[in-house]
Amino acid sequence: MRKRGWIFADGHKSSRTAGPDAAADWVARLASDQRTREDEQQLRRWLTADKANGAAFDEHARIFNGVGALADDAEARAILMAGKTARTPRLDRRTLLGGGIAAAAAVTAALVGPELLLGKTYRTEPGEQRRLRLADGSTVMLNTQSKLRVRFDGAERRLFLDYGQAWFQVAKDTRRPFRVFVGKDEVRALGTAFDVRRDGERATVTLEEGKVAIFRDASSQPLPTGAASGEPSKLVAGPAAPAVILSPGDEARLVPAAPPAVAVVDLAHVQAWRTERIILESTPLGEAVEEFNRYGGPRLVVADPDLAALPVSGVFHTDRPKAFAEAVATSFPIKAASGGDGQIVLSRR
Repeated sequence: MRKRGWIFADGHKSSRTAGPDAAADWVARLASDQRTREDEQQLRRWLTADKANGAAFDEHARIFNGVGALADDAEARAILMAGKTARTPRLDRRTLLGGGIAAAAAVTAALVGPELLLGKTYRTEPGEQRRLRLADGSTVMLNTQSKLRVRFDGAERRLFLDYGQAWFQVAKDTRRPFRVFVGKDEVRALGTAFDVRRDGERATVTLEEGKVAIFRDASSQPLPTGAASGEPSKLVAGPAAPAVILSPGDEARLVPAAPPAVAVVDLAHVQAWRTERIILESTPLGEAVEEFNRYGGPRLVVADPDLAALPVSGVFHTDRPKAFAEAVATSFPIKAASGGDGQIVLSRR
């Protein structure tokens, strides 16, 4: 059964609003996108009620800004235990009372939101797709069997696609470049929409709108000041020049130790997975079977290697491998039979 849904950052509802022990709750609540004006008013009263409250808040804000110790994130806790820290601007009660609660809350949300530094990791299982709404307003859709790590800070937005496939619709932010790392390569964008698929050391980048620059053997370290701006031409700024800049409809195939292979593609084929479809156009049967097997369900097996080269065309549902096998058996001298472990075996008829 396919699992789909919109994923949002969970708000944190404070259960303690009095005394220094409430500091951790207030810091987490302030970072939530579900905070209310009433929360802001209560926080002001709490901070001014007792000097100990302010000191406790400063300490928890320092920890939260530094290492995300309050985040419900196993990776964050592991880094904390290792004694590592992260560099972010400090937020304390003087900022809150001097600059205004609402303004400080917006700053805190940007600094200690769910994708800050230590960040957030998202995964999908076979047959699962997830749509994510990131803290900057960008949208990401993860395809089956994918893993994405998100690391935002005040200077830039960094994401790491460890495996699988993701579609990105980037919220424009001229101050913070949007950097997606695929192994040693980087896809850098501003306000745009593009698809990235990673299979081992190979990757494919397809641009739907806007422009992206691809950098080979890229570093995930912060960019120099001014390395990207609101103009596409500024995407190339920095210590290294891009290997290629894509235009809408371009697809770049990235393999180690080779220049990008760029071609114009039919975007409908690339976008099909987002509507749970696979579009095949003279696709070798072996490749088509591999594509279906990514989505889980009964596993397809080509028993005769000679059949793997047969060209297959059509539009199919990603979660209906049996229907695909039946269509192949109708069109070619192939039989589809049940095998061990629920497999569907395709063999010569």
